Amino acid sequence: MYILGEEKFGDTIICECGSKTIKEAMVILQNTSLPYKKAKKLVTGCDKSCCRKPLMKLFDMVYYGEIDMEEVAKLI
Repeated sequence: MYILGEEKFGDTIICECGSKTIKEAMVILQNTSLPYKKAKKLVTGCDKSCCRKPLMKLFDMVYYGEIDMEEVAKLI
């Protein structure tokens, strides 16, 4: 798996609801086979759409194996 920007952006909080960083969210998404909607609940613990764009982008990146944390951080 190729990860760009891990050192600089990995500790950025991806969603205030769950207080998870991009790195933590990435690990959760890598270790689940759930669809996006259910995987999102694992990361955030809520049903809100406040962090939909960055989480959906990270979900897709994990699925395809190339993660650009800088791009995810820009969406936050």
